[in-house]
Amino acid sequence: MKLPKRFMIVDDDRISNMLCEMACRRVSSATEIKTFMDPEEALRFIDDAYLKEQLDTPTVLFLDINMPEISGWEFLEHFKNYSQKIKQQFSIYILTSSIEQQDLERAKEHEFVNSLMAKPLSSESIRNILIAE
Repeated sequence: MKLPKRFMIVDDDRISNMLCEMACRRVSSATEIKTFMDPEEALRFIDDAYLKEQLDTPTVLFLDINMPEISGWEFLEHFKNYSQKIKQQFSIYILTSSIEQQDLERAKEHEFVNSLMAKPLSSESIRNILIAE
């Protein structure tokens, strides 16, 4: 599979956003890397851009689970209501400070979640996932 042209990073931690963005830039000549510290803003972006069919580019989405206003799980509950056409555009990787069995089980409930990644993120781990994409 070709590397995606767009990345979205949804994480309330500024440093995690920055590390993830730098790794994406090293691995891919992505035309667009969007970072969001507010998951509601990310959902609005998807609503505005994808639902209006202005964007139909494959996207890798890195999503933090533990955020204060809307958790990553709540984000995914909203995401699963999108059309299959929109969901197929995304490869979702969940970010978490510790990978626990309950998180693994919960991720399996969402067929569009590719994997869980433990924080802190390393450029190498992101690179390996993106190359495998």
